[in-house]
Amino acid sequence: MLEMNVTMRRGKFTLATELSMREDSTGVFGVSGAGKSTVLGLIAGTLQPQKGRIVLDGKILFDSRKGILVPREQRPVGAVLQNDRAEAGEKVRNGLHALYDRVPVPRRILRLGQLIELMDLGRLLDRHTDELSVGEAQRLALARALLKSPRLLVLDEPFAPLGQGFRAQLQPLLRRVQVELGIPTLYASHSLGEILGLTDRLIVLDNGKVLGSGTLRQLFRDAGSTQALGLGQAENVLPVTVAGHQAEDGCTLATSFGIELTLPLRPDLEPGRQVHVMVRSGDIALSRHYLAGISIQNQLKGRICALIPNGGNVLVQVDCGTTLLAAITARACRELDLREGEVVYCLAKTQSFAYLCGAAEPSRPGWAKSDPAGEAAWVNGPVPSDPARH
Repeated sequence: MLEMNVTMRRGKFTLATELSMREDSTGVFGVSGAGKSTVLGLIAGTLQPQKGRIVLDGKILFDSRKGILVPREQRPVGAVLQNDRAEAGEKVRNGLHALYDRVPVPRRILRLGQLIELMDLGRLLDRHTDELSVGEAQRLALARALLKSPRLLVLDEPFAPLGQGFRAQLQPLLRRVQVELGIPTLYASHSLGEILGLTDRLIVLDNGKVLGSGTLRQLFRDAGSTQALGLGQAENVLPVTVAGHQAEDGCTLATSFGIELTLPLRPDLEPGRQVHVMVRSGDIALSRHYLAGISIQNQLKGRICALIPNGGNVLVQVDCGTTLLAAITARACRELDLREGEVVYCLAKTQSFAYLCGAAEPSRPGWAKSDPAGEAAWVNGPVPSDPARH
């Protein structure tokens, strides 16, 4: 569907990337500065390479030899890029209608009313774009990208500008777009957990080059390149809805995809609030059976999707209603006789979970750390040494 082989130099950074995408949805994974935004900008048409070729569904978008450069407005690509902004002061209704009217009738894959309902924009139509919250503006940006009736949707760190509460709202919308509209999506993020919420197919970038592509299981067979990006210490990021607090027991109760979780106490989070929590793959143990009489409060039943060798360890991908990654030793995997398709229980201590949201004052020094953008904090749980690498 998408073929790209280009070279581009920007200052000291050189991107020399060859990639292909033939699946419905693929994640572009890499640390900050790996070249994710550059790749998506080249596909969307906001950037131009020095040489190479980009082809989408047989249509040439760029070819340096033939002198072909299709401008962004004419490309069948819907894009939500980090630097995109809706026209200030424009009424939401007017902007959407203007975009919709520019799409030729034979190319329209959905009605405007259907899109407004899908993106939950009805109550925003009479407001101006500069009056929208960050989460509302991001939903509008996604709607504007879909209005082009694109053959490909590219999303560059779509959760980056959002507060944690809005992230839990946007991810289900993206899944609906995939399922209901069937538009292939190229999704860039430095968070493996975010990508796994939408797809298990990855293109891994590092310093402007593709290190590997394929399913998570296939990528882990090339341990050298993927470990360099921190995939060997993969985290699990889960959207949760706070159900209540048990102060006397020192815990907060929450649900995620119908799963009940016992989390570190955060009484400042009101019931019904949606936030994200993180638990490292190395902090998840596996059991063949539910274990009674043990202090571990979270025992999540699931089915093994994949067993991914990683040096002397095995990364076990488990479907518990959402994807969980558990890192165990090869010996433990052998002794448990784990096999794909079998049922296991994922065990995680309450204190292994960390909140990714605005933090209350930590109860002990060093238990909270803001991320580089100042948007999140790890609270009452393990503190990643380098958030940008995960």
